[in-house]
Amino acid sequence: AWAPAKLISLPGVDDKDACIVEGKSKGTYIMFHRLGDSIWIETRDNLDFDEDHYLSGSVLIYPRADKWDNLKLGIAGPPFETKEGWVLLYHGVSHMNSVYRVGAMLLDLYNPKKVLARTEYPIFEPAMPYELEGQVSNVVFPCGQVVINDLLFVYYGGGDRVVGVATLPVKNLLDKLLEK
Repeated sequence: AWAPAKLISLPGVDDKDACIVEGKSKGTYIMFHRLGDSIWIETRDNLDFDEDHYLSGSVLIYPRADKWDNLKLGIAGPPFETKEGWVLLYHGVSHMNSVYRVGAMLLDLYNPKKVLARTEYPIFEPAMPYELEGQVSNVVFPCGQVVINDLLFVYYGGGDRVVGVATLPVKNLLDKLLEK
């Protein structure tokens, strides 16, 4: 039987784009979420939440003033593990044109609060008619992914009206993240 639902974020606070994954250290959990315009992270050794223990943490990444992701950020599904670290896809929106694009970051496997790399440019952006026009135009909004035989399948909403899938070899993404 399901237990009754409970809030884990502070009531009345806009906290979204979230996931919880098991950490690399036994009995730890990593929570990613968006407060304000930034991606936050919290690590815990339990999943006990109540009115004295809501989701919190610290900022993992902020929007970058001079980049494509300068307005707001949010995770694009749970991170996935590679030999180089956790890969976390995220969406970024710009002040200039409100386009939803996708970037990636590489986090340390044992200290996911440590960002090892972050893409300078988007790795995926609206290009097809169904992404450029829709209920909300200029949107690719990933919500999850799976890796099969080292190929990353990213499932996303396009134009807030269709669902699509884009693929990319994991090696290509890691090469992009690790280039100097």
